[in-house]
Amino acid sequence: MITRDSFAKEYDKFAKALTRRVKAYLRDPNAENVHRLRTATRRLQAAFALLPKTTRKQNKAQKAMSRIRELMKVNASVRDQDIILSKLSMYKENPRYERLIEDLRKSRKSHLEQAKELALSVQKNPGPRVKPRDLSEPVLRRRYDKVVRKLGSKITSELPLVREDPSKMEELHVVRRDCKQLRYVLEMGEFSRPSKPLVALRTWQDLLGTIRDHDVMIAHLRRLNKSPEIQLALNTETESRNNSYRKFVEASRENPVSRFAAKP
Repeated sequence: MITRDSFAKEYDKFAKALTRRVKAYLRDPNAENVHRLRTATRRLQAAFALLPKTTRKQNKAQKAMSRIRELMKVNASVRDQDIILSKLSMYKENPRYERLIEDLRKSRKSHLEQAKELALSVQKNPGPRVKPRDLSEPVLRRRYDKVVRKLGSKITSELPLVREDPSKMEELHVVRRDCKQLRYVLEMGEFSRPSKPLVALRTWQDLLGTIRDHDVMIAHLRRLNKSPEIQLALNTETESRNNSYRKFVEASRENPVSRFAAKP
């Protein structure tokens, strides 16, 4: 059950977390701080979606969330490069890999310049503040139920396609994104212990995240000129990706999220 007091407390926590993560990111945009900033922005976006329509549509709030979305978009490239750099470091050192790593570091640096400008803008205005007295509990609960129902329906309709076809990379990415948002929304409710759908969402998110990392690496390797070293890395990533996909198919055999889906 979500209440206006619990929601306002969670929203404030997410807003403050975003401010902290932006500061840490600007101080040192290493891979961990990039990842933590992305998580903080995702959580705040999920909370923002539950605000009353009048609050969400305010010009100031719209501009703040637009900057956050832009930061997420630019930082996605940085995150992908961090994934590739991390994976390349696991292969034995040779001149071929060293050149790849150096080129990626240069590219990452150029993307960071734009991301830092956006992060400074977000730091100045992370979005609207929320107080319990500003919220109507019945309106909040209706909005909460609507968002949960919409996401539950999307995930339930998307699952059959991605479970039957491992090549649906972008569709898998969409499912992962929707699982994240539904998970973050559900976590804003009060419960004594995690529900079965919440446990499933966390498991799916982890597996889909691993698959996504493999897909990012595989796509990068396929753009390179073929060599024995590149082919070895490509074969290794593809095999690992297939194993992770099989685990996801098995884990998603039962779909407890369907209980949230809108009835036809």
